[in-house]
Amino acid sequence: MIRIKRVGNISMGLVLIAFGVILFLSQFSGISVLKTASGVWPLILILLGIEILWCRYASKDENTAIKYDLFSIFTVLVILMFNLGIYAAEETGIMNRVQQMFLSEHYNIDVSLNEYVIDDGLKKIIIDDTDNLVIRSSDNNRISGIAKLYVYALSKKDAEDLSSSEHLRYKKSGDTLYIYSVSNKENNYSYSMSKGTELFIPQNVEVEIMNCRNIDLIYADFSNKWTIDGVNTINIRLDKMSDVRINAFVESIDRLYGNIKWSFDSFGEYTNGEGENLINILNSDNVVVNEV
Repeated sequence: MIRIKRVGNISMGLVLIAFGVILFLSQFSGISVLKTASGVWPLILILLGIEILWCRYASKDENTAIKYDLFSIFTVLVILMFNLGIYAAEETGIMNRVQQMFLSEHYNIDVSLNEYVIDDGLKKIIIDDTDNLVIRSSDNNRISGIAKLYVYALSKKDAEDLSSSEHLRYKKSGDTLYIYSVSNKENNYSYSMSKGTELFIPQNVEVEIMNCRNIDLIYADFSNKWTIDGVNTINIRLDKMSDVRINAFVESIDRLYGNIKWSFDSFGEYTNGEGENLINILNSDNVVVNEV
């Protein structure tokens, strides 16, 4: 009597067990199922080949007919093709983009900005194209600060790597220092952007700020000239001892707010003390000045 041996079902069983173990361990160890599966797929071919050779060897002296279990082999091949697809997707970078699309998260991170030491020949600082800016005075010759970042990344480590990048850049030309923000974006699913920047600026250097969304100027101990142009909303907190004059070139007095008493004759004006230091405000929607 001829015995029939089926080839393929043992390989399928082992493959299912292996994938089950990988899925189980991924829930506790944090290993990547897709990465592990795409790395071990050649074992499927090895297992199937070993099973075929073993059945041939074990039945060579017996009256045995070998029958290939087409369903099992088909299932194994489907798993194989699936993993080949994953492997190809990883090689082309598609898998990384898919993972980032579905697994990226938002993180809020505060980082210290790179410092800049001002030399004696510097006369003016120009700050351009920032979103939300808080400015305070510094009693030394260094520009420093903190950036509040909104980071979108695949993991906490990736978010920290992005946040360690440069977020503020300095460029000196002649006696003028330009400061502007830097966009750190790898793709739509991995980037960092500034929610706000707090800068400490030396007290006696002229400052010009352009094309910013919102500015909070903590005006205390400054002895310089300011020009603020193209800023949506400006909040200035004045020290009562400040010697300053503010000229706000707005459409009407309805654009001027705060606890001070504005005068308006084609533009808003406020003077505290002798008004030796000047703040000119141009092209702003709202100007708020409070004296504390």
